[in-house]
Amino acid sequence: MTKQGMLDFVQAAVEAAGTPDVVAVLTETRTASVRFGQNRITQNLDVFKRELQLTVGDGEKQATVTSQRIDIHALPGIASEARALLETSSSDPEYMSPVPAGQVYPVIEEAWDEFTSECPATPRMEAVGKVIDAAEAEGLTAAGICGMHSEQVALATSTGNLAAHRSTSADLSFTLDRGLASSYISLNGTAWNELDVDPAIGTVVEQVKMNEDAMELEPGDYKIILEPEATWNLLMFLPWILDARTADEGTSVFSGMEGKKMAGEDFSLSSSLMGGRPANPFSGEGLPAEDVVWFENGVLKNIPCDRFTAEKTGRPPLFIPDTLDMDGGKGSVEDLVAGVDKGILIRRFWYIRFVDQKTMKLTGMTRDGVFLVENGKIAKPLKDFRWNWRPLELFSNILRIGTAQRKAPGLIPPVVIGEQHYPFTD
Repeated sequence: MTKQGMLDFVQAAVEAAGTPDVVAVLTETRTASVRFGQNRITQNLDVFKRELQLTVGDGEKQATVTSQRIDIHALPGIASEARALLETSSSDPEYMSPVPAGQVYPVIEEAWDEFTSECPATPRMEAVGKVIDAAEAEGLTAAGICGMHSEQVALATSTGNLAAHRSTSADLSFTLDRGLASSYISLNGTAWNELDVDPAIGTVVEQVKMNEDAMELEPGDYKIILEPEATWNLLMFLPWILDARTADEGTSVFSGMEGKKMAGEDFSLSSSLMGGRPANPFSGEGLPAEDVVWFENGVLKNIPCDRFTAEKTGRPPLFIPDTLDMDGGKGSVEDLVAGVDKGILIRRFWYIRFVDQKTMKLTGMTRDGVFLVENGKIAKPLKDFRWNWRPLELFSNILRIGTAQRKAPGLIPPVVIGEQHYPFTD
């Protein structure tokens, strides 16, 4: 559908609802992906979906109906279904009317790439073919996924707000392995042409060779060098629990910490509408996005807050608009390694789980490349190990921070963390 067609449809849905409070959201998505494993393609998908979410309310309670009958003639029936569900709903003590009229939504055209939106199969198949060919030439096994995604959203409220946004993304992530030796890379972009496929394949092949004949890590004190992927693997758990309500309830590490220092001077985290990844300009209920600094030099400056909690506590209503950047410095991973006398280089983590949300203690495993660093050089590969860490404590001990790179959420840098004692399972 065209942008105007989607806007016309959600306005018609609001008019058809027949209740005082209405929010209509029409989403159109297309996801095309190629999965591969054991050096062969195992799945090729191209899925399109168009869906209406209609939320109706009467000032005390609300109900939501989701439908894929995107036809103007189907709206009376969808609205009737929503009203019938509303009649049987219980009163909601946290009921919020739709966002007030007059909201201004930023326009972010940079989030859309026309070529990527068409989800052509040829570039995806060619990229996967290159990965598989390189693996077979080196006696390696390849597995991964390559995809393109497009999304268009239109929103209307009974208070008169109207918004639309469209976005695209492309990604290629894969693992190459030879027995226990492996390496991994994840490429992300708004447009397909942002993925630098050929150099990435060569890099991963060389990294697998470096990772053969891994040895056990000896107990002792080591500096930790995190590649951007590893930094993000730890950082991604922070926004999951960065929430004003849970903080007020005393169930998260952020309880009572607004305005206080929680990490080191080099740790700053923000969401910018035009940051490392273009933002989503509005939430599902029609709240406009804005540039927000979450952490500044280790201080918790702002915290995501739903509208009910915001009204109750006097905070501004805020949400993370699908983009998150950690401030970087200067230098590549190699530059950071060159400055470490004794340390461990980690490429990636997996099987990460919470141990304690009140302290943000996590447990997990290393994967796809761990190396002992001695006198500024990679000395030998190490076997994977388990760790228990509190990321905010690690980020309180940053010795050096490198140039940020594009990862799934935005820009994420490599970092050097001060000495930690192995085993890392205290």
